[in-house]
Amino acid sequence: MPSATASTLLSTLPARALLGRLLAVRVSLLAGWAAGIAWLHWGLAIPMPLLPMGAVLALMGLFALSTAWRLRLDVPATQMEFLAHLLADLTAFAVLVFFSGGVTNPFVSLMLVPVVIAAISLRPRWVWLLAAVAGGLYALLLFYYQPLAVADPVAAYGMHLAGMWFNFLISAGLIAFFVTRMHAALRARDQELSGLREKQLRDERIVALGTQAALAAHELATPLATIQTTAHELAREFANDPDIGADCQLLEKQAQACKRILTQLAARAQDNTASPQPLDAWLTSLLERWQVMRPDARLGASLSPDQRDFIPPDGLEQAILNVLNNAADASPDAVEFSAATHNDALQIDIADRGPGFSPGQKAQAGRVVFSGKPGHGWGMGLALTHATLERVGGSLTLTEREGGGTCVRITLPWSWTA
Repeated sequence: MPSATASTLLSTLPARALLGRLLAVRVSLLAGWAAGIAWLHWGLAIPMPLLPMGAVLALMGLFALSTAWRLRLDVPATQMEFLAHLLADLTAFAVLVFFSGGVTNPFVSLMLVPVVIAAISLRPRWVWLLAAVAGGLYALLLFYYQPLAVADPVAAYGMHLAGMWFNFLISAGLIAFFVTRMHAALRARDQELSGLREKQLRDERIVALGTQAALAAHELATPLATIQTTAHELAREFANDPDIGADCQLLEKQAQACKRILTQLAARAQDNTASPQPLDAWLTSLLERWQVMRPDARLGASLSPDQRDFIPPDGLEQAILNVLNNAADASPDAVEFSAATHNDALQIDIADRGPGFSPGQKAQAGRVVFSGKPGHGWGMGLALTHATLERVGGSLTLTEREGGGTCVRITLPWSWTA
């Protein structure tokens, strides 16, 4: 794990991830101290200074309650705030040790717990500061403390050994609890950062592709107009030839479809707002245009009658066409298209009978550039579709069909369509 990650922990993890775990450690130590004082004073009849020690426990209890209230605010923690919490815990612990035997108290080594927590949470200079404070308090406890009044030296020695053993268990448990939780939080945040970096890289590729597409569209306008004019003249010249005439008409329709795409691209570049139209009419028109571009593909459509006004977000039409093209390329049978509105969302299912995707490809679909058709296409269709839907709060999911094939589900919030 990079050292920079640990040094910036407080800026990357929320307050609940840091102060919440420190609060759990503090409450555990307070409960342990209260139980230990009660056991020594009433169980073993060893007089303890109940008033000052009780006052310290009460103050730390109020501090724990204030920390719990502060966590409800869900405000990010700062380095100085977290350091102040650790200093307060360390000072309170040193005062309790002062009233219970000083360095002869087997639990004195628990003063290392705040230092360990600081080492994985704070910047180096604050860790060294806390370590210096802990060392200074320990040095003071070597000379200034109130000894426990234990009459039997043998019993005192046995209590000390038992206390050391119990102290070791507590120290190991607290350190393991805090460190493992912090590492788990760091791993989760690293995964989030990795996902963000992946998304940024994908978006940069898409932006670069969009720039190249705009340049290509500008250059294609003139030769496409020539192709359309030539195809129209050929279709009229060979109108009586059933073979050549049909091919020429198909070529003319394809050229018209390409010109329509370029016109739409130019309109988007000018930031023109699309006019609302009924949802079922828009879907029907979209499928008709796709059939013109893919006359060899068979299509089975099921559209629910919905005449609510619909304004498709930028890129949705091309996203659907990308999925339709992928399905037509992969499926030897007809492509099945269905659209309906459910729970204030537009849901479009595009199903095929192709070979489908592997589990790894389904997990990466739309997030990285890959192609399920080796040697065919650029593998950008799903990535572009996913980026378009993600931008407007939609989603794209891939599921296996019973009997073979893949079903791609596009979900779009209705708030973006009206």
